[in-house]
Amino acid sequence: MTIHTQCYFSFIEAYYPNFYSCDTILLSAILLRKLEGEVIDANDEALIEGWDVQKKLLELDTIIMEKAMKNYFAIHYPE
Repeated sequence: MTIHTQCYFSFIEAYYPNFYSCDTILLSAILLRKLEGEVIDANDEALIEGWDVQKKLLELDTIIMEKAMKNYFAIHYPE
């Protein structure tokens, strides 16, 4: 995981609801490992075969970050 990814993922880890049991977070991690050239499980390779990994990761992480930010604001600036 690159330094930049670690920075925003620390925020997501802190504020994304159910971070450790979320399939969306798991898929994001798989896609990131694939994008960075790391070996991933054969079942994961089969799942993402034919995907534009970078495009899908950007879409997914945008949704994830939005949810984390909404949770951050709800916690720190409740209405």
